[in-house]
Amino acid sequence: MLGAGFIGQMHALSFKTAQMTRDRVVKPELTTLIETQANRALAEDVAQRYGWSHTVLDDWRSAVAKGSCDLFVNAGPNSVHVDPSIVAAQGGAHVFSEKPLAATAQEAHRLWKAVDATGVKHMCAFVHRFIPALRLARNMVKGGELGEILAYRSQMLLDMREPEGKLTWRFIRDLAGGGATGDLGSHHIDVARFIVGEVVEVSGRTQTRLKNSNGDDRALNDDAFSAVAVMEQGAMATFEASRIQAGHALTGRIEIDGTKGTLAFSMERMNELVFTEPRQGPRTVSVTNNLHPYGQFFLPVGIQGAHPIGWHDAFTFQAYHMLSAIEHDTALDPDAATFRDGYRVAETVDAILRSATSRQVEPVRFMD
Repeated sequence: MLGAGFIGQMHALSFKTAQMTRDRVVKPELTTLIETQANRALAEDVAQRYGWSHTVLDDWRSAVAKGSCDLFVNAGPNSVHVDPSIVAAQGGAHVFSEKPLAATAQEAHRLWKAVDATGVKHMCAFVHRFIPALRLARNMVKGGELGEILAYRSQMLLDMREPEGKLTWRFIRDLAGGGATGDLGSHHIDVARFIVGEVVEVSGRTQTRLKNSNGDDRALNDDAFSAVAVMEQGAMATFEASRIQAGHALTGRIEIDGTKGTLAFSMERMNELVFTEPRQGPRTVSVTNNLHPYGQFFLPVGIQGAHPIGWHDAFTFQAYHMLSAIEHDTALDPDAATFRDGYRVAETVDAILRSATSRQVEPVRFMD
């Protein structure tokens, strides 16, 4: 794995808990953790806490080119998602990369095509696909329970500012690409694609309010964005995200309107899905028993009691999906996002950023 930061630690923990399934068992061995020399202390601490056998500092190329591992996990900054992942795939490793897949759609396309050409399995970490309530929402939409889909709307609001104004790599355009658009908006764009369908055109606006300090003159990316879109089935969509909202720890809201009813999801109540049908009022579904998606992951078959899940559990389900696909040679998509999905989300993000500059409606164009 490349990257010992917060998200890398989430993945390392998830690889461990993925072994708790009562389905097809997986038994991953954490072999090599790659970090920069500047983060030596972090790398050594994380390796010890999560059980990585070795640490490598700076020299990712020699570490991933050996062809000695089954899976390469890229949890580094967006700017290093492309080349290490390609080298790992060419060495025979399957590849699991954090989102967004790359800093730009062009780079995401290069990554997808190069890795796909090797024949290895590849997955982009859009973890919302593994939230049971959203998986149930997808099943309901695909099963026709909402009728024709009319609208999709979402918000993702939180405060990612560091103490004393320090800016991490996520705020630097050359390292991250889009800010709120790519880092946050990409999650809900993928949910829209997963549940409803592709976005075909967008009109977007962005804002950048934070400022560099300590003489750092690197260009910053966007702190907030809003976009209105049209989806391939004709449904309207709205996306909003901000990472500087002081009153939001993590507000994530998704609504889907159809001719037969509306589904509503809130990240702050992630075990629930609210279904409102005409003239019947809202009905809250507690997505916690073993008849629901991933309901039997930890529990024996036949247990009917409630089993609430949390954010880490969704990471566990995601990790298991990738590990099981490798160990038992099963398909990743359509349940998981492949690098093709990661590329297509990147094109939508880039279209929003183009629209924010041009002040015009921009089409979402895909290369195949």
